[in-house]
Order: sequence, then structure tokens, then C-alpha cells
Amino acid sequence: MTKIPEFPLFAEVGFEHLAEIREALKFHPPEVSSMSFGNLYGYRKQTSLKTTRINGNICFYGYYKNTHYFSPPIGNNKLIETAVICLDHLKRTYGEGRLSYLPLSVTEALKADTRFKITPDRDNFDYIYSVKELAELPGAKFHDKKNLVNQFKKKYKYVYRPICPDIVKQCLQLEEDWCRMRNCLENESSASEHTCIEELLTHFKELSLFGGAILIEGVIQAFTILQEMDSRTAVTHVEKANTKFKGAYQAINNFIAESIADKYAFLNREEDLGEPGLRKAKMSYNPIRFAEKYHAEISRD
Repeated sequence: MTKIPEFPLFAEVGFEHLAEIREALKFHPPEVSSMSFGNLYGYRKQTSLKTTRINGNICFYGYYKNTHYFSPPIGNNKLIETAVICLDHLKRTYGEGRLSYLPLSVTEALKADTRFKITPDRDNFDYIYSVKELAELPGAKFHDKKNLVNQFKKKYKYVYRPICPDIVKQCLQLEEDWCRMRNCLENESSASEHTCIEELLTHFKELSLFGGAILIEGVIQAFTILQEMDSRTAVTHVEKANTKFKGAYQAINNFIAESIADKYAFLNREEDLGEPGLRKAKMSYNPIRFAEKYHAEISRD
């Protein structure tokens, strides 16, 4: 029995919709991290996320940073008509709004209709990496990263473990400590991320997440949370480390890549949100490409 209502009715996104969304994603795997269920569910409260069905597609309405938007639909039935319905609804209901986080494939379809104004959203481009490279850190371009990982291995008596229920509480504690030290609740983006991480860890099993953690003297000092996007690609939702331990970030990145190298070819490490430091860090890992994202509005010309 379907639980996602037909437009113009909406329902707040919850676990009761998980089965429907998962089934749809089997046929239409997400091309961008924003459309993975971990992100949809983890940020649902911060974005006032609601869902509806339009032309058989699952659509999501959200509101974040003073912007009303629809995410790209899960499904490709009558895509242009669906996009127009979404934008018309935003215009009539809120006076403005846009389609956000559109992958290149959806953008190409909309470009066929001159009514749409398409704008690249560089700050939200996903960074895509070779898992093999992250696991092996080969050559000069990864020299500094490999040195830091090797130094970490030599300096600390550590244990690397997959995340399982008995260490989730410790991961939550590291996140609380990390957030408190950086006053993360004073910034909208970091506060939203903090809430998302709590949601992902609390519902780790139900959301089909996986990941790894580094323990030093029995205490978790780094962890990462991932989810499958498609049969060849995983997405990193979270990567946190105690910077007191030099090389901890590089180590957790390397260890998780080693652990998934037999299953996945690519790792999506999400966007940089336009933050210069984060952009520099993500570029330093030599992405092989970007998963581009775009905005779309009805052109006023």
C-alpha cells in the first residue's frame, strides 16, 4: 500500500516512506549525493522535507536558507511536465522557488524546453574519486597523504573497526565533542550537519549505512559513515576525526577505501559548500570528476 500521497497532497518524509523510496531508487539510482536516502532522511527536519507523487515520480519539497525548492524527482516520467508542475506550485504557494540539486541528466532534459533557466551550482558539485587511488595513495600526487597515513600508523596504537551497534554511542560522543569544540550550533550549515549525523548514527542499521572507526586506547577518535548509491559507487555522508591525532583524517579516509575497494570503484565525497578550506581539502585528494548539480527556474525573459 502506497504511503506517499498524490499531488497536491504532501507528507512529511519519514521511515514509513523508506520502502517506497528504496524501491524507486533501485530503478533510478541517485546521480548526486543530495538524493541518497541518507541525506534526504538526515536533513529532513532542517529542510522541512515533504514528499508527493507527480506523474508517478516521487518528488520532494524543501525549504532551506530562505529558499523554497523541489529536489529532482525519483523517476523520469513526463519530466518536463513534472518540473513545470513543481515550479508552478512554488510560485502559487510561496511566490517564488526553484528546482535544486539537479544532476546533469535532468538538466539536459530540461534544456530542450526554452522556458527553463538553468544555472550551475558549483558550491554543491559532488567530488568523485577512484576508490583504488584512495586505498593505495599512489605516486607523487598522493605523497603527502601517504606520509601522514604512515606516520599515523607508526605513532599510534590503533584499531580499525567497521561501525556496528556497540560503538555507535562512542561515535555520537566524538561528534558531540567535535561540535562543542567548534561551536558548530552557532552556524546554520554546521548545525544542520550535526543534526544529520545524529540521525544517521541513531538509525544506522535501518538506513542501510556502513562505515568504519579508528579506536586509540579503546576510544573512538575517527569515524566515517557511507551508503551505497549504485553498484559501483558509495557516498561518504560523514567523516569526523579528533585532530589531536595527526593524520587521523587521512587515515580514516584511507582505511575505509581499503575496506570497500573490492566492491566499489568510485567514492562520492559530497560537496564543499563553497567553503575555501573544504574545497582545498577535497581537491587535494585529486577527484577524477564532479557530479555536477544545477538550479532551474522558469525564465522571465
